[in-house]
Amino acid sequence: MKKIILNLTILCPFFLLWGCISKEEFTNDVILSRESAYKQWENRKQAEKQAQPVISGNLSINDCLKLTLTNNKGLLRVLEERQAARGIELGSYSAILPRADISAGYQRLDEPQSVSLNGQKVLLGDEDNYSAGLSVNQPIFEGGAIPARINAGRLSVLLADQTVRNAVQNSVYAAEINYYIVLLDQYLYDISNEAVKSSEAHLKDVRQKHNAGVVSSYDVLRAEVDLSNFTAQLIQSKNAINIAKANLIKTMGVSQDSNFILSDKLEYSPYSITMEKAVALAYKNRPDIFTRELNIRQQKELLTIAQSSYCPAVNGYFNETGRRPDPHDPTIIEWGNAWNFGFNANWTVFDGFAREGNVIQQKARLKQSQIDLVDTEETAIYELTKAILSIEDAVEFVDSQKLNLSRAGEGLRLVQAGYKQGTNTQVEVLDAQTALTTARANYYQSIYSHIIAKLDLQKAMGTITGFGPAAKNSPADSNTDGAK
Repeated sequence: MKKIILNLTILCPFFLLWGCISKEEFTNDVILSRESAYKQWENRKQAEKQAQPVISGNLSINDCLKLTLTNNKGLLRVLEERQAARGIELGSYSAILPRADISAGYQRLDEPQSVSLNGQKVLLGDEDNYSAGLSVNQPIFEGGAIPARINAGRLSVLLADQTVRNAVQNSVYAAEINYYIVLLDQYLYDISNEAVKSSEAHLKDVRQKHNAGVVSSYDVLRAEVDLSNFTAQLIQSKNAINIAKANLIKTMGVSQDSNFILSDKLEYSPYSITMEKAVALAYKNRPDIFTRELNIRQQKELLTIAQSSYCPAVNGYFNETGRRPDPHDPTIIEWGNAWNFGFNANWTVFDGFAREGNVIQQKARLKQSQIDLVDTEETAIYELTKAILSIEDAVEFVDSQKLNLSRAGEGLRLVQAGYKQGTNTQVEVLDAQTALTTARANYYQSIYSHIIAKLDLQKAMGTITGFGPAAKNSPADSNTDGAK
């Protein structure tokens, strides 16, 4: 026997080398894996493209938000946090529920034990030994750790709910922002397109006068330059629409092959709310504030668990075993049962300061959570203040540009009439046309700024919902006394 063992020991390194792979084989394997991964990516890309909905026709802000809440990949990923949290909560009940284990075994003996009685050999057991067992362990006392673990699991679900709420609000916010960016770019495109048409008509008129000898070649050149400038703005506006649409499509989670027209309009809708009401709504609705509050409560439970390590752990147990041969009398080569139950307690007296370190750590985490709550409240106040000031500035911007637009339109009308009568120059006409184009663009920019400022305020208050448009009061805002 010893010789065989020695030979196996000598051959052991060769057995260990059996099945080793060379460097070239590793390299080839990686190359094949990359090729397979690329094919999988192509198939997955094609499958995702087919799975993504293709939309067409008119698209309202409400339709945009519905598509976002249904198809946004980032939001769908966050929704899985709820399932993960439910798993944590379910697992936490192991702290109070019993644990049951079933075991089974077989053992073959070269020679069963035996004793000699009166010169006769009596076997104690059998060559073939079978066993099956049931073991139940019930936690009874661990300080305050048992309820603390269950509470921490429940808090995980509440934290996941707030994570989902925050993701929903961020997705809706992004969708509305991108929607109104596209809408603004469409307005700017229309303005540039009208400016190009007006410049073309003016250039045609200038050329006719040049042929009649009324104006100089410089006037024609100046009209051509202005037409080129407006054409460049038109091209830039078209490119901006395409990029903004691509961002909106990505946010909605639909196919990039979608072709739609936004049906909503940039409209000014007055809105006001007191700072006190805004703060009250923020403290009541913001997901990040709720998260900080829940973090404090969860950290308290974790501290309780850490402090419970100073207490003894008491468990009840029950064991039942079936064996062949009989566990009570090994001379009986039949199945027999044996059972026992009782209680045990384990009290750690010293573990090298591990408990002390854990308690100190959890206390520090609790303090951090409390500081995070105060910081989040201060952030909310800052964002509310900034949003309300932005709304006030946007209102002034809208009022000023509305008046300026009226003036620019009247100015162009007067200059065009004077140009026909010969009292105004071509340069004055071109300047008036540029001024009107700028005034129209600024006017819609001001409306867009007002809409975005209101959207920022709703986000700061935590009252963004899946209903639009942002240009109007949300349901949460219209039911408040401080909003108009």
